[in-house]
Amino acid sequence: MIYALFAAILAGMGGGYLFLAFPPKPLLDKILMTALDFMVLVAGIEIGSNRRLLRQICTPKNLALALALPCATVVGSLGGAYLSSFITGLSVYESILVAAGLGWYSLSSVVVSTMHSTELGAISFLSNMLREVSSFVLIPLLARWHGLLAIAPGGAGTMDSLLPLVIRAAGMNVGMFSFINGLLLSLLVPVLLSLLLK
Repeated sequence: MIYALFAAILAGMGGGYLFLAFPPKPLLDKILMTALDFMVLVAGIEIGSNRRLLRQICTPKNLALALALPCATVVGSLGGAYLSSFITGLSVYESILVAAGLGWYSLSSVVVSTMHSTELGAISFLSNMLREVSSFVLIPLLARWHGLLAIAPGGAGTMDSLLPLVIRAAGMNVGMFSFINGLLLSLLVPVLLSLLLK
């Protein structure tokens, strides 16, 4: 599956480079969002149709785990940002501000550009976009050790674009935790950014 993902990315890059000198961005965005909506719809149907799984998730232990996963993802992301500040040359504040996007590159880059600086907004976009792109490789690898490990790299993207990959690599049970994780992180990103930027 990893090879197929790499091949698809390379084929897309090659096709875009060779055949789209001036890419019709609105059309490509519409196609991408339609495909993403369809994938999430299919994943949602698959999760919703599995009543046994829904009953299994709604236990105190699993609900606690569903809350612990996003908390651990936030701590790991911001802790990693703190450590990376010593390597990248960014201040601790700027590194944490970039990581506060938690993989939601479209929102975080705009907010950081508007409220802080265009340069840091560009870094936020690249950092959070690379997090999502690298997740396409990391999720299948981490799922071999433990299914729940596959959730953390994707951050907020585990609710939508990465959900089908998590389900395929780690199973439907982990897919439910993945959806909850992405949902809670997506709700948390605007709060984190507003706290850091006020």
